Amino acid sequence: MKSLVLAAALAMLAPPALAQEVITSYAAWLSPNDMVNSRGVRLSGIGAILQQDRANFHRFGRRDEGDGGDGLFASRDMRARIPDLYARGPGAPAYILDDIRSGRGHYVWVRVIGRAGRPDYIEVHEGAG
Repeated sequence: MKSLVLAAALAMLAPPALAQEVITSYAAWLSPNDMVNSRGVRLSGIGAILQQDRANFHRFGRRDEGDGGDGLFASRDMRARIPDLYARGPGAPAYILDDIRSGRGHYVWVRVIGRAGRPDYIEVHEGAG
């Protein structure tokens, strides 16, 4: 009986699980400028395109009209995580990638979801631009 009471008391003292939260979100115009990396290699996956968009924004200062700041991907190390973070998320609608690949570009809203300030995955949504 004492064991049961002790176990119940300890369970009540355990910290609650950290809920997922939006760490940052930003708007981005994914354009043909974001489809080629700094070595001139054409990119096809949306994770790589998102990474190049952030490199263009933070490192190279090549911002498309409609690109917004994010407060998370200023460092090369954090940008290198973008393709994996995107792969762990729900993906983006196919028509968004179709527009980007066709050269039309697409306005998107990106949300970085995580716990305690550490990103777990990226969501890509239709932008309202």
